[in-house]
Amino acid sequence: MLRAIRGAVGVSDDTRPAIRDATARLVRRVMERNRLAPADVECVWFTMTPDLTADVPPLVLREEGILDVPALCAADPVWEGAPQRTIRVMALARIGDDLPVDHVYPEGAGRDRPRR
Repeated sequence: MLRAIRGAVGVSDDTRPAIRDATARLVRRVMERNRLAPADVECVWFTMTPDLTADVPPLVLREEGILDVPALCAADPVWEGAPQRTIRVMALARIGDDLPVDHVYPEGAGRDRPRR
């Protein structure tokens, strides 16, 4: 069954190494916690807060050899009270419907965006 797994991670600063490290940690943790093999993942969609511009997660996946799947990245909208320096992910993966999905939110990233 194709299921969505969400996650987010805070990024220490807007540098290429910080974005690459946060992306790799987030995707690897999503895969580990959900016991996914690379072949289980169909596609990955990222969003980033507008204050992150030094790199983009889809390139990290390909260049670091983490996953070779279709991947997109979009910028989060700018709005009052929005979190800063955050990468979010939604991965579509094949997981049995009898298994729980473990959404991943390490290093200060919240499950939900703040409410106004």
